[in-house]
Amino acid sequence: MPATVQNVSGDSDKHSSDTTAVQFYNDHVFSAGGDGKVKVWTKDLRLVKELTPHEAYIYAMVIDSKGQLYTSSCDGTIKCLTSPLTSDDCKELLKCKDEIECLFVDPKDNLYSGDDKGIITMWIDQRIKYKFNVVEQVRSMAIQKNIIYSIRDNDLTVTEIIEGSASGRFMTKASIPGRCPVRLCGGCTEDGVYQNVAILTRDGLGITMIRNSKQEQYPVTWTKENAHNMIINAMAAKDEYLYTAGYGGIIKQWSELDAKQPKLTGEVVVGSNGICINAVAMGADKTHVYAGCSDGTLQLVAFD
Repeated sequence: MPATVQNVSGDSDKHSSDTTAVQFYNDHVFSAGGDGKVKVWTKDLRLVKELTPHEAYIYAMVIDSKGQLYTSSCDGTIKCLTSPLTSDDCKELLKCKDEIECLFVDPKDNLYSGDDKGIITMWIDQRIKYKFNVVEQVRSMAIQKNIIYSIRDNDLTVTEIIEGSASGRFMTKASIPGRCPVRLCGGCTEDGVYQNVAILTRDGLGITMIRNSKQEQYPVTWTKENAHNMIINAMAAKDEYLYTAGYGGIIKQWSELDAKQPKLTGEVVVGSNGICINAVAMGADKTHVYAGCSDGTLQLVAFD
């Protein structure tokens, strides 16, 4: 499937440092950067507005079904932009000495944050509900009902929250070799449970696909070694497609995720040779991908 770069953010509008996170919501694109800013764009990458929730590098950004946008930074804070399309209101949820490197919002709009000390915090209605110590730094995570997938640069931990526990008891169910990021992918049931979970191989060059099944003890269904020639930084998935991107500015589209091996169905190089893609997000059309790059730009790629 051929792919082309359709739009690139203007030089005067881009982030002054890395673009670190990208989200798509309600026909708008949201980008966060190392400059502490969040920028709001039309789907064809015209800048709508700019907000500054942090004075330092933004690690992560997520958005819930109500359009509330959460960011975390190396300044030890989590901020909530309550209605970034219509308001500049910014609420601080947490200020601490730890580095909160990843965020996740589940289908019930519960927020989860993970830090460099291995603490995953569950938030309900913007208040801390539980804390789970998974011991190792949390650089990426995904939540499926009462299952937490958390990962850093060395192995995926599968943690089960004991249902009905008032104190938030939990237990480790599996450990799978690999490295961040982790993404839910494949088919999805009506109640939001995905069929598969994708991570990278330990060298960061390949992809490992895991079946999201407690009964089967989370088996690895396939591993695609050397999917890229350079380290993969970002993944995004929807329905039958998985996108991988990273150093060298390469984005690849994969399909047939339930087969013995995935099929490479498209690839493209964005920007100059030295560019690195830090984040990707899929648009309203699952063949449209927004890439956040190390030169501060945001780029729209169409796989036709």
